[in-house]
Amino acid sequence: MAKRKSKEHIIIRLLRFIYNLFKWFAFALWGVLLLLYRALVEGGKAYSEAQNERERPGKGPQYLPLEEIEKSQGSASGFESVLYSSKSAIGLVLGARGSGKSALGMRVAENMRAKTSQPIYAMGFEKKALPLWITHVQSLAEVKNRSFLLVDEGGIAFSSRNSMSGLNRLLSELLLISRHKDISVLFITQNSANIEVNTLRQVDYLLLKTPSLLQLDFERKKIKEIYEKAKDGFERHKYVQGLVFIYSDAFTGFASNPLPSFWSESLSKSYKKGAAGKI
Repeated sequence: MAKRKSKEHIIIRLLRFIYNLFKWFAFALWGVLLLLYRALVEGGKAYSEAQNERERPGKGPQYLPLEEIEKSQGSASGFESVLYSSKSAIGLVLGARGSGKSALGMRVAENMRAKTSQPIYAMGFEKKALPLWITHVQSLAEVKNRSFLLVDEGGIAFSSRNSMSGLNRLLSELLLISRHKDISVLFITQNSANIEVNTLRQVDYLLLKTPSLLQLDFERKKIKEIYEKAKDGFERHKYVQGLVFIYSDAFTGFASNPLPSFWSESLSKSYKKGAAGKI
């Protein structure tokens, strides 16, 4: 009887050992498979990001000045000189959908880089469409001092409930970092109606593209007045490619902007899912 119990005890211990060994092996195998899966996922992401980087335009910035078309005061070249030497200028680009706002903003950014070698940042654009010398950012915290930031409102995802407050909060932050970090900002939007008056008062220059049919009815009073004064000029020069009305201390009048050297259709349709951070 004692021998039988001893054999049963040995068998039970052996079975426990085999079970524990199998359990340990299963856990180890699961851990290895999990590590392999994570490595494959991370490797896939890294490859995808590297592929996107390779696909980005790699040519250096080319300076192509704005061409003066008609002036009320100052000169287009004088405006550019002031703009590219300023430490923290705030600009606003307005105009109808498809009027060339993004192309104008990118041309200003390219000229800024070519003239000053300042770091250039962009928010609200698809990263892979940007040249390598433009750093794509999703938050203002990523923007370094003494640089130029181009922001396209159309590519930023605001809360549907608080789009107006989100927009003005972003603009307030832009104004704050501009003054404190010596950052020049050019902000692209379709209409000024949702921008607070106090924010508009701090803008240093306006770049107005051709307005839409009903746009003037919804613009802020001052912007509407400026557009009204420029109305005849927009009609006179309606066949000029890249036409823009510049309103600034250094120049008030019409000019045309060449397309950026890296221009693509994906830049003209800047909003892509995940291309910009939520505000």
